[in-house]
Amino acid sequence: MWRYRWRALLVSWLACVIGWLLVYSLPNVYEATTRVYVDTDSVLRPLLKGLTTESNVMNQVNMMTRALLSRPHLEEVARETDLDLRANTPREMENLIESLRSSIQIRTTRDQLYTITFRDHNPRTAHAVVQNLLSNFVGDTLQGNRSDSQVAMRFLNEQIADHEARLVEAEERLAQFKQKNVGVMPDTTGDYYARLQSSAAELQELNSQLSLAQRTRSELQRQLRSEEPVLRADNLTAEYDLRILSAENALRDLTLQYTDRHPDVISTKDLIERLKEQKEEAIASGSAGGASDPDDLNPVYQSMKIELNSTEVEIAQLQAKIEQQEARVLGLQRAVDTIPGVEAELAKLNRDYEVTKARYEALLERFESARLTEDAGQSNENVKFRVIDPPTIPLEPIGPNRVMFLAIALVFGLAGGGLFAYSMNQVDPVFSGLSDLPAESGIRVLGSVSAILTPGQRFSRGLQIGAFMTGVTLLLGTFLAAVVFRTPAVELAAKVATRLSA
Repeated sequence: MWRYRWRALLVSWLACVIGWLLVYSLPNVYEATTRVYVDTDSVLRPLLKGLTTESNVMNQVNMMTRALLSRPHLEEVARETDLDLRANTPREMENLIESLRSSIQIRTTRDQLYTITFRDHNPRTAHAVVQNLLSNFVGDTLQGNRSDSQVAMRFLNEQIADHEARLVEAEERLAQFKQKNVGVMPDTTGDYYARLQSSAAELQELNSQLSLAQRTRSELQRQLRSEEPVLRADNLTAEYDLRILSAENALRDLTLQYTDRHPDVISTKDLIERLKEQKEEAIASGSAGGASDPDDLNPVYQSMKIELNSTEVEIAQLQAKIEQQEARVLGLQRAVDTIPGVEAELAKLNRDYEVTKARYEALLERFESARLTEDAGQSNENVKFRVIDPPTIPLEPIGPNRVMFLAIALVFGLAGGGLFAYSMNQVDPVFSGLSDLPAESGIRVLGSVSAILTPGQRFSRGLQIGAFMTGVTLLLGTFLAAVVFRTPAVELAAKVATRLSA
């Protein structure tokens, strides 16, 4: 291999120089970054607890971070930062979107700190992309909260109008039904069967009272027959006057409670008229003649007579009430096939009305809650974004790592030179020692003669070795120079590339 040292050195030089030029031609990579703190500890939250809808702000923020990497957002970023000018075909645009998606990094920590990073060959483009992402992240999150509240309010408004129309319709149906069935509507006493049972019990109670009053009247009549009306002489007119007076007193009490059309009032008036007619007939027939002085009237008899008159008035009233109650019970019994259906339909209408009313009131409550939520969201107090590190135009590139790439090019260059010398030696081999000759020729070697170099030959060999080492040293020195002066070399390479492309 030593025979091909100069060729190997030349190959190493060529490989290293070409590799270093390629490293210099790599474009710089600039990174722009920003950090945002999302503050969800709003002062209004404890004050509005129970009055507004509780939304998970962090879920909305996390969803927005994922939405930033969606295709519509990335296309908008490409248009606003002029990155779309790099794509001339739909395929190139697709590759640009995928490159953006892979280059944008959004990281978050447990303390709600978000970091947005983007890398590009142009520092201003990297800054513009990060600034655009930050604006979209903050603006879209706040706008999304407000949009959600507005959508909810529009939906609730439509539902309120719909349920209000249903409520009015239910009220109209209920009113029309009550007007149509005004005579058979249930009252506060209960449904049909409860009213029928109550009316029958009331009729039974009235009959019991009538039976008791009739027994009382019979007893009074029996006692009156055993009493003398006067102590010394009869006075029929006084008897009629007392009965009329008692009936008039009862009539006065009834008119205070009822109208003139009430059955008790009518029956009492009829009783008074009959007593007056009987009195006139008695006077006309002369039956009142020869009456004794009023002072001779029997007070016990008169008292019993008054009580009897009161009992008769009570009996008349009870009979009128019984007739009225019997008519009511009979009416309920005749409506046995009508009233239950009316009550069932009324219950259904009432139930529909109450359900619609409850939903309407619940929607009003939720609408007010949504309005307060929107007002709180418009105040930007629900969530705050604090930019810890605003995006700036990067001045120094973060890549590529040219020192590493230059070293790799050097290693590959040296390895390439060594591989070239080894390959040439395999193509044109020579015997380098006594052990190689018998193995290749099969001839036994008896001995060897060492070459004796003259002083000139030794000097020439030393020069050759020195020259080779000098070439290797220069290669290593060039590598160090390439590392030290990599920045101006990159700028020079960029200018040359720009002129060539122009």
